[in-house]
Amino acid sequence: MPYSIDTSAFLDAWVRYYPIDVFPGVWDQMNRAAQEGQLLVADEVLSELSKKDDGAHQWVKSHGLMVIKLNSELEKHVREIMARYPRLVDTKKGRSVGDPFVIALARARNLTVITAEARTGKIEVPKIPDVCDELGIRSIGIVGFFRELGWKL
Repeated sequence: MPYSIDTSAFLDAWVRYYPIDVFPGVWDQMNRAAQEGQLLVADEVLSELSKKDDGAHQWVKSHGLMVIKLNSELEKHVREIMARYPRLVDTKKGRSVGDPFVIALARARNLTVITAEARTGKIEVPKIPDVCDELGIRSIGIVGFFRELGWKL
């Protein structure tokens, strides 16, 4: 089953827990998942990653097949998600801008979301897992993704 990865999960892997210089095997597997179409990224996530100079943006950009451009179907889902969950994006701080796109991609293609965000249980100020739960979309963390693909690193 393919996956839609959030900026937070990608950065958890890239910067925080599995940096490429220490865990090249993780990135060999991520490369394979991207090439096989198992790992997808909404174009807005690529844009979020461009704000940091840590190599993550370039890695995703170099795997162009995994980047899904905004189209009318995704736009429709993003509009519906934002209408229903307007506080998903922090418009004052400009944070979480990619979140509705990650969820919209999963919704449009019946994917599982990979995120580092935790459930809040507060749908009025939701995080990705809260919205996914409400919409019947699976969400897991990066290690859950590794496990589901059977990676032994």
